[in-house]
Amino acid sequence: MSTTTFNTPPKLPTELDLKIMGISQHSLDICQANGSVVSGGNKSIGNDVLQALEVARDNPEAAGHGAIRDLLESTLASIWNKILADKSRYVMSRDEFAIFNFFQDRFRNNPIAMTARKRYWDNLSVS
Repeated sequence: MSTTTFNTPPKLPTELDLKIMGISQHSLDICQANGSVVSGGNKSIGNDVLQALEVARDNPEAAGHGAIRDLLESTLASIWNKILADKSRYVMSRDEFAIFNFFQDRFRNNPIAMTARKRYWDNLSVS
């Protein structure tokens, strides 16, 4: 089983990958601007990322597809970097948690990840 470290910037999907996924470059630019694909920014996850997650959940083979994989990986890297930047206080949003949870096997037995998951559940407000 391989592990991934998130020290280098993730590769963003190519224009062809975006066409295959049915996502416009404009949508991706908006996601980059609001921080859902790159580190920093707010906790908003773009609809394109959520759609990619839904496709990956419904079809595990699709999770390995270039565009879907790259979009989910880059979003996961952004979330993980936010957690690492504030290990004791960062609380993931619902959408961030959905992405993080999709990759939960990658963080098995990682105390930082376990604490981040616990903090999410401890701060969950049911409205």
